[in-house]
Amino acid sequence: MEDDSKQRLLQAAIQLFAAHGFESVSIRQIAKEAETNSAMISYYFGSKQKLYEAAIDAQAAALHEFLTPKTAELTPQEVFLRYAQTLQKIHVRNPTLLQFICREFAAPSAHFETFIQKRLQQVFLLLADALQRGIDEEIFRPDIEIVPTLVLWAGMVNFYYLSRNLHQRISPEAQACSEAAYMEHACKIFFAGIERRPAP
Repeated sequence: MEDDSKQRLLQAAIQLFAAHGFESVSIRQIAKEAETNSAMISYYFGSKQKLYEAAIDAQAAALHEFLTPKTAELTPQEVFLRYAQTLQKIHVRNPTLLQFICREFAAPSAHFETFIQKRLQQVFLLLADALQRGIDEEIFRPDIEIVPTLVLWAGMVNFYYLSRNLHQRISPEAQACSEAAYMEHACKIFFAGIERRPAP
């Protein structure tokens, strides 16, 4: 029963924070949506801020699968493919996560900083290591720069989900393009751009 109340609070917080942002949502609203007592927020999460962090973490839980020691043991290409697969899983299961992220782009809050430090910085370091290994092992081109390349890759993986409603309205063909098909094509284009070509 207790776990049920906790999950209802978490789901209510996810929906309300995504729709209205951290500052505009009150503890009372969350409790009302979850059909429980507002004191339960402090009991289960400690504070509204901790609940916000838990709401983001819950949606990005699949990042735990990427942030394991085994990922660093993969080939450079496999690391990038696993990142793409992980993000695909996250966005399909948790469509409201992008609302959180877009709100943070527009109006950064201190409450998102914990997620950045706990998860996103680790993701960046894993990808940066894979890219550098690929350069050192002469798999990737020696002239590529780490940060711009990773920003490009993150954009390719995430933008599809951010713009899906728009591009499906623009092109009938886009409606038939599945997440898996898009991701496979994005990976091909990305690797074609960074992989080292044999000397003519």
